Amino acid sequence: MIFGLVSNQDKDVGFAFAKRAAAIIRDHGSEAIVNPTYIGTPLGDDPNVRIATYDACDLLFSIGGDGTFLTAVHQHFVRDIPIIGVNLGSIGFLTEIQPDQFEDALMHILNGNYSIENRIQLHVRVTNASGEEKATGLCLNDVVIARGYLLHLLTVDFFVDGAYVERLSGDGVIISTPTGSTAYSLAAGGPIIMPELDVFIVTPICPHTLHNRSYVVSEKSIVEIRMKDFHDQPILSLDGRNDIQIDRNDRIFVTRSESPIQIARIGYSNFYQTIRKKIRARGSFYEDDQE
Repeated sequence: MIFGLVSNQDKDVGFAFAKRAAAIIRDHGSEAIVNPTYIGTPLGDDPNVRIATYDACDLLFSIGGDGTFLTAVHQHFVRDIPIIGVNLGSIGFLTEIQPDQFEDALMHILNGNYSIENRIQLHVRVTNASGEEKATGLCLNDVVIARGYLLHLLTVDFFVDGAYVERLSGDGVIISTPTGSTAYSLAAGGPIIMPELDVFIVTPICPHTLHNRSYVVSEKSIVEIRMKDFHDQPILSLDGRNDIQIDRNDRIFVTRSESPIQIARIGYSNFYQTIRKKIRARGSFYEDDQE
């Protein structure tokens, strides 16, 4: 098999783990590749690695944290090539493999002892007041429409399948997939959704109202956000990346993408075990130094 490696040097200093992973892959009769962006780096120069495009691989390893996984999805997504994460971050909802499990996980994969989960992505389309398309994008976790730098309310109108739902005023709104339900949406008070479910979650951010509940809508629905007046340039962000400029009276349409992400799973832990671990940690894993 041919395995692609995407490594975050902030987590994998000097690409030490990625180079070790490449050696293990080669020892088991397979091949490790990295794309041309690694040319001239310690990983790209490693004798156990070949430079190629990721569409040549059978499976892609993301080495880092959940952020690295999302970067790999955004920058290197190839349809029908599964991706699996090696966790060099904190808890890791998307990164199942711990570093000391890598060789065992590789053997599972080589022997076909793994499963594939199809995770829905969101397709985002922005139009102006005249209906002209301004921008499009994909995201695995969430679409965030948030107020700008100044501390003023952001007001938007929320529609589902063309039907008006309500006006939301506050810091913004999050539209997330089940995969993203344990990220920003959860921090904003949204529900925890099993990743396999085909739904979207619409969660207000600090709404200026006593009503503070999320909406769970069908994956076949069209979620529409209509921008109203605002004091400062708001932010439209896809998975915390790929910011899109939005203006007054713009419309943002969110639907299920026809391109799901294939995530390979070994089965070292399940969704509920990871949730319990995160709840018990209560943010302590973000503390770099404890006095």
